[in-house]
Amino acid sequence: MLKRQMAKSAKPTAMAAKGLATRASMWKLLLPLPLAASIVMAAGMLGRSWYTASVSPRPDRAARVVAPTGAPALAQTTPSRGSAAYHQPTPQADASALAPVAAATARRQRPPLAPKALNARSNLRYSFGPAPEPVAPSNEAALRPSEPPPAVVSAPRPAPVTTTPLVPAPEPQTPARLSPMRPPEPRIETVMATRIRAVRFDASYYYGRGRSARELAEELAQSWSDQGINLVYFYAYNRVYGARYRTRYAGNVMEDYGRQDLLRHMLRECHERNIKVVAWIQGVQHKQIWEAHPAWRQKTAEGSDYKPDTDSYFLCVRNPEVMQWWLGLVDELLQSYPDLDGVDLAEFQLDLWGDHACYCEHCRAQFAQAHPRKNSPGDEWREFRAEGLSRIILATSRLAHSYGKEVHVTTVLTARPDGKLMTSAQLRDAIGFDLDAILSNSDRPDVLQAELIWQQWAATYRDRGTFTPEWTTAAVRQAKGMIGGRARLIAHVEVTDFGSGGLDGPRLARTIAAASEAGPFGVDIYDAHLLAQTEGAARYLQLAWAAAEQPRVSLVALGNGG
Repeated sequence: MLKRQMAKSAKPTAMAAKGLATRASMWKLLLPLPLAASIVMAAGMLGRSWYTASVSPRPDRAARVVAPTGAPALAQTTPSRGSAAYHQPTPQADASALAPVAAATARRQRPPLAPKALNARSNLRYSFGPAPEPVAPSNEAALRPSEPPPAVVSAPRPAPVTTTPLVPAPEPQTPARLSPMRPPEPRIETVMATRIRAVRFDASYYYGRGRSARELAEELAQSWSDQGINLVYFYAYNRVYGARYRTRYAGNVMEDYGRQDLLRHMLRECHERNIKVVAWIQGVQHKQIWEAHPAWRQKTAEGSDYKPDTDSYFLCVRNPEVMQWWLGLVDELLQSYPDLDGVDLAEFQLDLWGDHACYCEHCRAQFAQAHPRKNSPGDEWREFRAEGLSRIILATSRLAHSYGKEVHVTTVLTARPDGKLMTSAQLRDAIGFDLDAILSNSDRPDVLQAELIWQQWAATYRDRGTFTPEWTTAAVRQAKGMIGGRARLIAHVEVTDFGSGGLDGPRLARTIAAASEAGPFGVDIYDAHLLAQTEGAARYLQLAWAAAEQPRVSLVALGNGG
């Protein structure tokens, strides 16, 4: 019995000991959990701090393009007023102005593909805020690339621009010092081998015809092939209505044909028929950007926006943000469409004619630094103004060359009442386009396309005796003299009615043959829509091309078009 009682008393003690052992083992299991949680929380906080420090945007991590060393400066072949020679900015100033473009310093040295630095488009696209909502015009107004100047014999003007981005270094903070001109470096000729027979294509005319982008591209490419066309200038961005290609670039909108990617269809159909496609862009004008950024607009001397007509949207080319945005726009186009054969910078100018613009804060400050005791407008101011436009053209040319693309520049060469063309200096002072400075630079374009439209000047000066289809021969010869072998010349002719009756088939053939007689590299016709409305256009084009190959063929054989 004593043993039983001792066993009873020992049993609770054993059970208690067993319970204590069980609790101890449970604590051993549970104890690491808070410790592990603490370790995880600490690691998370450290990881978040590291991510924020290394990934979050910082001013010093902004996308930028490194300017090539030894960037070529602007130059001009003729001396400026009151100076022994035309001058260039110092290397420091010039490199700053052209810093947005990462490319070889000479065309012969450019790489076959775009530099990696140009691929920072994702940062650029959203640096100016979201793009406006796309517009979808069903029957948009057609914009022509050339309109007649007012009928003022004493002050004719070139045709106004119609349509129409790479973080650049800021404009020079010190006045651009000038140095004597140096001759352009020798360059490798462009890959173009055959004589150009070009046509301009503006999709504005083709809405409402029940054609999809693919159907329209196939139909037109075949008709151009039948007409002997071997190059098409595709109007890529309408400055009012938007892009005819797929784009998500900041500020851009797309037309109906843009959403259908008309450019991609046109590239495929034309290349299948051995027709080259050059993207035709006009600048620097852009309705959506003009509306979104009032500070980017050109200004008059009174401080108001420079807007000479309802469809003009001039942006200041000396504003660093405009340079950044513009080169980014071109960069996106070239990266998105690697099959493009080139770009055409059409009718770049700062003023329709005269001293109306630009007097924005950027232009005033930079001019005051460069010419502290000079007035605007004046001779120095006109040359200073033109330098800004030349920089953005040459920067765009360098960018396109870095992709291995041809660069064409199209401009009106204004005729005087006696039939001769105005000089480069006269055009520079009137519209800000300095032909000599652009062609004297190592980043100069491959092709200059001169708008030589006899019926425009016949209407302006009311002179049908001086300005005839045959006037085009002398005009092309003078244009070749102005170029001086620094680029290849394409003569631009038009079917447009400028009040002179337009061009029927015979007049068209005579005009093309007259231009070809002076030996340009090619002829360009505005435009595909008007050609389609010209009776017998295909037949007369074949006659004109034959006359171009055999200059001795009499122009009389091409018709009696009056």
